[in-house]
Amino acid sequence: MQDTLTFKVQKYNDDIKNIFKGVYNDFKQKAYSEYKFELEPLEYEEFTSSVNEGLIDCLVLLEEDIPTGFMVYTTEISESLELNMIHCIGEESLNEKRKILMDKFMELNRETINEKVVTYPMLGAQDQFTPEITKYGFKLVGLAVERFDFNNIKSIEIFKTYKQPALPDGYSIVEWDAKYCDDIIKVINTAFKDTSDALFDPRFASIEGSTDILNKIITGVYGQFLPECSSILLYNKKPAGICFSNITAGRIANIPLIGLNKEHCSKGLGEALLYSTLKKLIDTHLSHLSEVNASTETDNYPALKMYRRLGFKEDYYYPQAYRPVKKS
Repeated sequence: MQDTLTFKVQKYNDDIKNIFKGVYNDFKQKAYSEYKFELEPLEYEEFTSSVNEGLIDCLVLLEEDIPTGFMVYTTEISESLELNMIHCIGEESLNEKRKILMDKFMELNRETINEKVVTYPMLGAQDQFTPEITKYGFKLVGLAVERFDFNNIKSIEIFKTYKQPALPDGYSIVEWDAKYCDDIIKVINTAFKDTSDALFDPRFASIEGSTDILNKIITGVYGQFLPECSSILLYNKKPAGICFSNITAGRIANIPLIGLNKEHCSKGLGEALLYSTLKKLIDTHLSHLSEVNASTETDNYPALKMYRRLGFKEDYYYPQAYRPVKKS
């Protein structure tokens, strides 16, 4: 690699729009194969418009004034500073180039990272950067992506032969109803505030943050919300658990969140919620959806077994990096 002094990083601006297009299109061609994207990346004009409108931030790596890589991040979706993507052209010295971008990111956001958690899902080839990311104060949580393939005969057979246990006395499962919003916010908060999810998404730690998560799920920020396929667990007619579902791409459904109040755990009720949601998805969307996916921690063995019992398969794993706020 040439001396790093030949590299510089700048924020994207329209002065480099034409020569940066090649780097972006290189990423776009590799989004599915190398970065495990499920959504179609923005077209170049949409991407540059989003940057100019302040919806996302983009740092561009230049070598001899020629763009060779970029980093995208945003503060728009959650309370965290979300680092979305690092992409560099070629195969040589990738981590060195990523470090140059990361150094600039840390410099420009020095004040913000003292106040907010920084998150970075290191999907696909980005996991090669894990040895370096920890040097910036990031910690890692391993996540497994679970996939139920509607075209996989074995998965369908596992689901069809699954025997759903009867719910204990006092419990019932109903589909989403907005009248339960206030109680579901409390379920989200109590179910996740003491888990690793709250480490890289601090919204789980508060009622206000949990309200934001719920609102963004049901208003379609994370994908097309499917209220008829989202299940609520009731105990004595009061919400005790939730399993949401949405569509994140044209033919892909997702389970963005499944959780229970602590006192209702270890009774098979999470599995009952997942079964209810998956059954509705299969019954109503089998003809035009290709799969349902979800994610869970790689060391959450009860959850991994739950997904397997219903026909899900672990598709791939990735490190979820997060940089906690340093306590003064």
